[in-house]
Amino acid sequence: MGMSIKFSFFGKTTFSITLLGLLHFSPSIFASESAVELSDQQRACMSLRFDNFAKLERGDAATNVIESRFVKGYEMNATESLWAYKHSRLMGAPIPRSQKYLPDHCLVRGYVTPTIRFELRLPARELWNQKYLLNACMGFCGDVSPYPPMAGIVRHYATMSHDGGHTAYGFDGKWARNNEQGKIDFAYRANHVVAVAAKAIIEKFYHTQPQYSFITGCSKGGHAGVMAAKRYPNDFDGVIARGPTINYTDVNLVNCMDNARAILDERDEPILLPKDISKIANAVVNACDSIDGVSDGVISDPTQCDFDPQTLVCEAGKVQDCLSQQQVNAVKALYAPSKNAQGEVIYAGLPYGSETEWMGWVAPQLTQLKPFHYYAATEYLKYIAYPQALDVDYKWRDFSYEDEQENLAHVSNMIDADDPDLRDFKNSGGKMLVIHGWADAAVPAGATIKWYDEVEAFMESHNQEVRDFARLFLLPGAAHCGVDGPGNSTFDAISALEAWVVGGVAPSSLLTQKENAQGEVVRERPAYPYPQQAIYDGRGDPSKASSFKIGHLED
Repeated sequence: MGMSIKFSFFGKTTFSITLLGLLHFSPSIFASESAVELSDQQRACMSLRFDNFAKLERGDAATNVIESRFVKGYEMNATESLWAYKHSRLMGAPIPRSQKYLPDHCLVRGYVTPTIRFELRLPARELWNQKYLLNACMGFCGDVSPYPPMAGIVRHYATMSHDGGHTAYGFDGKWARNNEQGKIDFAYRANHVVAVAAKAIIEKFYHTQPQYSFITGCSKGGHAGVMAAKRYPNDFDGVIARGPTINYTDVNLVNCMDNARAILDERDEPILLPKDISKIANAVVNACDSIDGVSDGVISDPTQCDFDPQTLVCEAGKVQDCLSQQQVNAVKALYAPSKNAQGEVIYAGLPYGSETEWMGWVAPQLTQLKPFHYYAATEYLKYIAYPQALDVDYKWRDFSYEDEQENLAHVSNMIDADDPDLRDFKNSGGKMLVIHGWADAAVPAGATIKWYDEVEAFMESHNQEVRDFARLFLLPGAAHCGVDGPGNSTFDAISALEAWVVGGVAPSSLLTQKENAQGEVVRERPAYPYPQQAIYDGRGDPSKASSFKIGHLED
């Protein structure tokens, strides 16, 4: 799911379209671009708008470059610098907080048929690391963010972002109303065809294909990497899937739907308010923080926490620093897993320690809004879940997931990425890092663990080992696509992935860091591949990675 109010995920990019009389095209056009003499690569960049990319995949990936210009000595403004930094950490390809200037690069904007807009930034030829990096869009997509490409070129990747094939804002599903092609693009096609387009543009500009291609993203962007590994196993050599919404229909119509029912009363008014969240968060931390031997505000393994929300209920005559029974019941429902009529768990509940992200997801940030879980569930239900949109007066509380599973099969087959058969991706040499924060209040980490276990079981049944090509890392205190949770949210996943893809060195650990507002590292801790955990040695400085060893917390 993937959205966090802390990020400007949906800032719009306005394309500047220049209409030129192509019949009168001549080199003099380039002269008007600049009063100074242009280099060969500047001219090559500018000429991309006139190249013909209409025949890609025999027209199925027909691409048009609307804008191409060479950018030199660009200084980011304060907003660009901040969000490029934040997005770099979200992507697992961190850049310094102090980064102000962008490397010289070719900026390319365009679209792939029918309506998939993209931005691609190509480092100057002498800087390019010969690798392509796609940042897949998050949430319900809908905009072309400039910040991931800005971050990516700092590390010299040819980097792309796109809008998923439509224009939207937040959890807005109206673009999908009776729009089958739009749903297909959003579900899986967009990431494939923009990769085809990017590789063609890259070859035109650099006169060579990228040696390696990677896809990274969080939430729906994490889902995109897993989906690409299944549907297009040769598109990418490496995948970084953070907080992935792997079973997308269940995320929205089980997880978010049940949470929405828990936190809204019969009039659809919020049961929990912003002022209540800190009470719950503090109580959980006080109860479970020290289980791992370190009191740092981070719950290392929520499955080891045994907090009872009933302890928060107001005693007779008390109304301050406590919750009503209705509110306590809502909190209990959030922590509880979703079950079917037979009592079987079909989706994990929110983990203890995720409360720091409940603002927005569980309690509305503004009085005019409802919690995000409500919007994700109802917009998906009304506009995406069925081939024909529901009646505009449909009551969302009338929906029954169990009764509707057969009717949801069409969208599930299209958009869910939970098929455990990833043999083609493995056989192609692909490698995958799956990263999920334990403090995720949007997509519970338990759902990703369940999927990973299913992949492991399937691969083992075919005499293959999942850890040979895919490893899961669970990060204590890390939020959903956010970088400001209580845990360590900075990690260089792209370097670890490259070492695996290029050098054949599988990551035995992932160094995670906590940074302050100035970008200074204040805490480090290793993360080990699931099911292994980082255990405090009981002696060293808990802010140092060297004070942790590999093990299991319950041991």
